[in-house]
Amino acid sequence: MRVLTWPVVVSAVLAAGWSTAETPEQPAAGRDVVARLVAAQRAAVDASPRLRAERAGLTADGAALRREAAAGTPFLEWQSEGMGGSNRKPNAADYLRVGTPINLPGQIGKARTVVRNAESWLVTAGDMASLAIAAEVGRRWLDVAAALELEALSEARLSRLDDALNLQEARFQLGEIAGTEVRQLDLEHISESSRLAGLRADVEIAEAALRELCGAGWGEVRRGDLEALTAISTPPEELDVTNSALEEGPVLRLAAGDAELERSAARLSSATAWGRAEIDAEWERVPGSDGFPAYDAWGFRLTVPLPIGAAGHRQREEARARADAADAGLDVARLEALRSAQEAGAVVRGATDRLRALEPAMNGLPEVVHSLAEQFRLGAISYLAYIDGLSRFDRIVEETIDARRTLLRARLDLAVLLGDSTIFPLPGPDAQEED
Repeated sequence: MRVLTWPVVVSAVLAAGWSTAETPEQPAAGRDVVARLVAAQRAAVDASPRLRAERAGLTADGAALRREAAAGTPFLEWQSEGMGGSNRKPNAADYLRVGTPINLPGQIGKARTVVRNAESWLVTAGDMASLAIAAEVGRRWLDVAAALELEALSEARLSRLDDALNLQEARFQLGEIAGTEVRQLDLEHISESSRLAGLRADVEIAEAALRELCGAGWGEVRRGDLEALTAISTPPEELDVTNSALEEGPVLRLAAGDAELERSAARLSSATAWGRAEIDAEWERVPGSDGFPAYDAWGFRLTVPLPIGAAGHRQREEARARADAADAGLDVARLEALRSAQEAGAVVRGATDRLRALEPAMNGLPEVVHSLAEQFRLGAISYLAYIDGLSRFDRIVEETIDARRTLLRARLDLAVLLGDSTIFPLPGPDAQEED
């Protein structure tokens, strides 16, 4: 995000909400930065090794939950008797059994609920993992944008110092000023050159962090993107951070899914505290003996656990505690989400107020800087006054850059909490792969 245009239209902070549609109200610069940002987010969702690892882990967790809901593994057993010695005994018998554990009527519904909740949770958790990666791309994108803004500011300051230093050296050659004045300005130039080198390194570091997530699809962050993004999101006074809005957001939907899955697993654990039933069928080959002919026999067996024993009672206690913990955990998640939303909303309002306060100075800054440079060129002010004036003006620009980044980070947090891409650009569900 390369930005350093001196005029800043801070009133654009109150512009209409972001949309992927090309509307007349949305400036071309806004559509362009949104397209590049969302493309980078989609690239990260598609290619991030971290996301692939998270999805694989979620798949494993979902499979483990469905396995716990299953009654068990069917078995096949063959038993042959009378194998001692060189020949089988004439009365040796053979048995073949086929059986399987089963869920009893009181367990079947609970097992199905666990499976259904696990499948729903898997989809929600996968969506949230993709959204988290997209949000991280957004944060790193803003870091690059701010670093580029500061780099551009330093470059502009260094260019002005170059002009001032050339002017001072010419005056020194004419004997109008002392060499110490040239030296002092030269030291200021050296200091700014060093600072610019550090800022360029910051840009490279921020871009490397963005490339780590997005790979080759990270796109290009340009100067001007920070200002453009600031201008196209929902005004803070229009943000809905009520409990009902948060409940519809992905963060609390995942928390609710976690809690419901934990409760259903606890109910199944309680229902199977003393084990599961088993049923099997048996075929027996009875050999002939004492004139009685051989014959085949079929039999069936049903094993039902008895609800007695301390182990089962302790498992039920554990299940009740897990269900209570799930309820409390969801309440905690709701409180944390509301607090986070309120904090982000306060940051949005504070950053917006900062930009409004900076707007008068920023709107007239180019003329003031030009006037200051002319006064110095004509000798109306000293180099100390010129440097001090430039530093004051640059602090205004730095404050604006920081306020924009702070505003956009808070908007991004709100967008994730509320699941609303009008607050900050985020990719739609079509960017998320099916597990």
